[in-house]
Amino acid sequence: MGLGKQFKTDTNLETEGIFIDYGTDRIRIARAGGSNKKFARVLEQRTKPIRRALQVGAVDNDRSNQIMREVFAETVVLDWEVNQGTEAEPKWVQGIDPGDAGENGQKLLPVNFVNIMKVFVNLPDLFHDLQQQAQAGMLFRAEINEVAAGN
Repeated sequence: MGLGKQFKTDTNLETEGIFIDYGTDRIRIARAGGSNKKFARVLEQRTKPIRRALQVGAVDNDRSNQIMREVFAETVVLDWEVNQGTEAEPKWVQGIDPGDAGENGQKLLPVNFVNIMKVFVNLPDLFHDLQQQAQAGMLFRAEINEVAAGN
């Protein structure tokens, strides 16, 4: 297998996203980088006022994590669905489980910046996992996704 097959990504997948399946939920994410120019642009905007502090290590982890959560909520998370069927016969419905966002309620929350941020704060390990997935170029290779779809 040549290097092209090992490393070439699908630019459409990088911007239109892929689903990361967590069983009861699946989240469609764009790549954090690559062809996702919106990610780079928003990250630049959010870090510009504190660039010098970042360079000298004067920004605490809480602040840098907050910036990354905001950038991901705005540019990487494209959709969120919850399985309201069974494992054998899933019925995917757009929305966020209120419990995941640290809220009470029966109805799914709309997929928007505010609710995504609530989940990221409430479930920091989920945010960390999505960060790793969105930065893994290999997930955005057309060949990988064709195999996963059974094509």
